[in-house]
Amino acid sequence: MAEFVALENYPDPNIPSSSGQHVLMKDQAKIKRALRRTTIVVNSRDRNLLTDKNSNNFRYSLRRPLTNVMSIELMNGSVPTFIYNVNVGWNSFTFQEGLIKTTITLAPGFYTDATFLTELQNQLNAIPGKRNIYTVTQNSKTNRVLINSTNAAPFSFLFYSGLYRDTIDMNTLAILSINCPARLLGFGLQDYTSDASGKINGVLPIDLDNFLNRIYLHIESDGKNLSRMELGNGRQDCFHIFYFVPGQSNNLLLNKETDHSMFESTPAPIARMMSLEISFRDEFNRPIDLNQRESMLVFEITHLE
Repeated sequence: MAEFVALENYPDPNIPSSSGQHVLMKDQAKIKRALRRTTIVVNSRDRNLLTDKNSNNFRYSLRRPLTNVMSIELMNGSVPTFIYNVNVGWNSFTFQEGLIKTTITLAPGFYTDATFLTELQNQLNAIPGKRNIYTVTQNSKTNRVLINSTNAAPFSFLFYSGLYRDTIDMNTLAILSINCPARLLGFGLQDYTSDASGKINGVLPIDLDNFLNRIYLHIESDGKNLSRMELGNGRQDCFHIFYFVPGQSNNLLLNKETDHSMFESTPAPIARMMSLEISFRDEFNRPIDLNQRESMLVFEITHLE
């Protein structure tokens, strides 16, 4: 028995102390996954036109699946900015002359203040059986709208009790959605009736760029939302916001210095990325009408292989 005690206390280096399995196994500390950076060009022209007919919302399929994606970074690209400031969804309102109510619908398009007021005047004077003749002008000092009539009958803009009105959070009074041209004309969420002289004056300056001087970029990857910007008032978070001057150019050219966003997947990387769902929306999460103009976004994706 003593020889075994001695062997335990003073092991012979020539006698193996394990089963030898360690010789067959790789040193786990030395196994490292290679860090890769893959640059992809997401061109809306490359979408499936049979399923994604509009360039404002489409799926881009990667050439090959990327595994263990750690981050996706916007590098540069081009985004169309020829966007109608009057369009379906906020171009109609209820108008009343005397006891007769009618719907006024402004033609979709890109307007200046002058052309916008001309369109409003034409639509008011095109009402069948109207009694007034209307003149729509703008105060050169305050930029507020003035609607004047021949005062044959009182008239009203029903921005509150009409069929078309903005959606308001009744707890905070925050605007949840613009559904009529009231804000663009400088009016609020209420009805406005002509005064004794047959006039209605705007309460704020005309603001045609009220909510269409920025584009919200939303990205999903195989069902995972890649939002990195937190928005308030219950609005859906987004990946990036593009700011532009409406009517200044047809496209906004991006670069890393001015339009840079990076989504980092924490605490764990995205296991597998096969496609990107690209969506351009307005402040109220509605798809923006890009008039079928194409976009191109360049991303750098950091992943492990």
